[in-house]
Amino acid sequence: MSAESAVLRGRAKAEALMFDSCVVDRPGAPVTDPDTGAVTPSLSRIYEGKCKVQQTIAQSSNPTAGGHSFTVQSTRWDTPISAGPFAVNDVVTMTGAVLDPQLVGRVYRVVELFHKSGATAQRVRVEEVSA
Repeated sequence: MSAESAVLRGRAKAEALMFDSCVVDRPGAPVTDPDTGAVTPSLSRIYEGKCKVQQTIAQSSNPTAGGHSFTVQSTRWDTPISAGPFAVNDVVTMTGAVLDPQLVGRVYRVVELFHKSGATAQRVRVEEVSA
């Protein structure tokens, strides 16, 4: 078996384990609401499809900003190789989860990309920030 065929088989197996679904939006230029004056980033949808999430470690950090404490958990988010390309600060929203319905609606921010030759999936580090 060639290395290429082994990687392609690995990709098919990795995708077979992606039971969840998500959408990914990329923040863009700020937009001002003419009625309220609120400024929010515009969003461009860059991916919609299958994925998988997994906690990478059982520890979290608790930074404080503006007098408010947050809990930040590091998570790995996997998508098919054909998805993306993704960028730091992209926003991942879970839209479906066959085996863990508590994942639906969770929102993550891409914090680190990971590239390698022969990858069977795109594996990206994301953080879920909860108050």
